[in-house]
Amino acid sequence: MKRVQRVFQTVCLILTALGALLIAQPRLIVPEAGSYLPGEKLDDGIFVYDSGGRRIALRELMGSGNKAIVLSLMGGASEKPVSTDHRGNLWCEDSFDDLAVQRALVSRFRDQPVKFIAVAIPAVLSVPEGQEGNLYLEESEEGRDFLKIFGNFRQKTEAERISTVLPFDEIFYDPRGRLILGRDALGEIAPGYGEVHDWQGKLKWHLDPRTYGLPTIWILSGDGVVVSEPFWGNDYDSVPPQVNYGFEELKAAVEKLLEQPQAAE
Repeated sequence: MKRVQRVFQTVCLILTALGALLIAQPRLIVPEAGSYLPGEKLDDGIFVYDSGGRRIALRELMGSGNKAIVLSLMGGASEKPVSTDHRGNLWCEDSFDDLAVQRALVSRFRDQPVKFIAVAIPAVLSVPEGQEGNLYLEESEEGRDFLKIFGNFRQKTEAERISTVLPFDEIFYDPRGRLILGRDALGEIAPGYGEVHDWQGKLKWHLDPRTYGLPTIWILSGDGVVVSEPFWGNDYDSVPPQVNYGFEELKAAVEKLLEQPQAAE
């Protein structure tokens, strides 16, 4: 009888160990490459565009004297009339639904050393009906058609900001989707695309299975260091809705940075 008990206990221990290994395995095989990780500093070469279509370094936008940077990546205004069942005028409905959270965050930290940088990204992987080819990914940025479609996107998105739908003082733009689309996501590069930068796609979280990964919010220190995993994955249309973060989680992350002593210059 005792021998049977010992055999049974041994089998249980083996099964327990195997179970722990199987549970841990997904964490072991998840790649830790392809996106910025906590503790890493954003590349100085990252750039976006202002409302006038001028290229500007993200590092420059961070300014000086800020203890926290909130970098919000979202889908901008729809470039075609939205259907009656589409919420808001942004092409990404999750980005539109997330604005309530971000509006509260902007209000909470107004007049504090917190810099909000909102970047609107068009649906660069989609070709609008009636358009030949993908102008965002195929044509030179000096090309007439590229300048026209990018100008329209900025104009419509700026109208949403002026109407206060977008709760930010300024909106910046990423017409190629460089912040979220690396070489693998782009596929074959068209001759007119230009240089593919080493930092491209690194602001799309490596665990995010979504095509664009919008909206995503990164919390950075004043000098551009990633302080935590980004806030991502809010899907308001799934059943049930998938809400991974809200105002309180974002507020706590920013307050934690503000509580840290200012580094000596």
